[in-house]
Amino acid sequence: MKFILSLSRNTLVMFSLLLLAGQAHAMKAPDVVVKETVDRMVSQLQKNRELYTADNKALYAMLDKTLVPALNVDRMADLILGREVSKSASAAQKKAFIKEFKTFLLQSYATGLLSATGDEKVIYEPVDLAPGADRVKIKATLISATGSSYPIVLSMSNKGDTQWRAYNLEVVGINVIRTYKASFAATLQQKGIDGLIADLKAKNKA
Repeated sequence: MKFILSLSRNTLVMFSLLLLAGQAHAMKAPDVVVKETVDRMVSQLQKNRELYTADNKALYAMLDKTLVPALNVDRMADLILGREVSKSASAAQKKAFIKEFKTFLLQSYATGLLSATGDEKVIYEPVDLAPGADRVKIKATLISATGSSYPIVLSMSNKGDTQWRAYNLEVVGINVIRTYKASFAATLQQKGIDGLIADLKAKNKA
């Protein structure tokens, strides 16, 4: 499988998110969603690389349309903020945090997708999905052109939903949600959720 992808940490994270993306009108098996979405996203990136390189907003818009709807952003926000902050936050505060976090996520990682020129291979492990299960881990390995391996674990759920959506991922052993939670902890403690929202908003505009 040809894949335009850099092997930087940022790009590996976005690659993992792309694996998690997928919109299905009928409930598809999570691994089917993953594989179909990889092909679709790679095709878009290859066809429009020149456009996306020149216009980051076009790249963000494409990802916002194809990737974000497949993420359980509400659950991601709850995990990052922590139970206490999440429960005490108002609906308006949570909505604002989700908006700025989503933008921060895309801007942090999206452009890394355009920086690679080599061919990559993705090897998927068999999915162990018990009957009636509403959570599953999709495991894959990204093999670089030089033979380096990058394990990826995708956490998905369809609980109370019409499709499988992502709520966490691990890239080469790094838990992305835990990493964000740790990086935001000091700001939350010192400035509260409003301060964190303001900080993210400023970074997104920079």
